[in-house]
Amino acid sequence: MEANTVFKQIKFLFWSILVALLIMLLVALVVVNKIGPVVEWNLTFKENFKAVILLLSLGGIPASYIFHSKKVKHIDQDLPFVNQLQQFKRSFFIKIVTLEALALLGLIGYMLTADFTFIYVFGLLFLAYLINRPTRYSIEKEIRPETLNEKYGEKPDKNDSDDYSR
Repeated sequence: MEANTVFKQIKFLFWSILVALLIMLLVALVVVNKIGPVVEWNLTFKENFKAVILLLSLGGIPASYIFHSKKVKHIDQDLPFVNQLQQFKRSFFIKIVTLEALALLGLIGYMLTADFTFIYVFGLLFLAYLINRPTRYSIEKEIRPETLNEKYGEKPDKNDSDDYSR
C-alpha cells in the first residue's frame, strides 16, 4: 500500500465521523425540540447521570491522547514509512472513535433529559475532536519529527540541539 493511500484513509475516517457527529447533533436537537425529553427522571437521578457523563468525558479526553501518544512513541523508526503510517492510523482511529463515543454519550444524555449541559459536553468533545484534524504535516511530525527538519526546513528546538550559541 502507498503512503498517499494511507493518508487518504486517515482523512476519510476523520471527515466521515465528523459528518456523522454533525448529523446526529441535528437529529438530537430536532427530536428534543419536537418531543421533549425521552425520559422524565427525578432531579437526583438526572444530576447523577450528568455527573457520570461529565466524569467519563473529562477522563476520556486525556486518556485518548495519552493512549495515542504512547502508541506513536513505540512505532519502530526502522520500519518503512508506510508501515509506520499503518500503525499510526490504528492508534489515531482509536483516539477519534473514543472522542466520538463520548460525544455520542453527551447527545444521548441530551435526548434523554433535554438538559443543555449535555450539549456543552458534546461541544467540548467536538472541539477536542476538531483539534485532531489530520494533515500530512501533522502526521509526519508525530511519526518522524526529525525528518521534517530536512524536508520542510524547520529549525529544531533549542533544547534539541547543541548548535545554538549566543
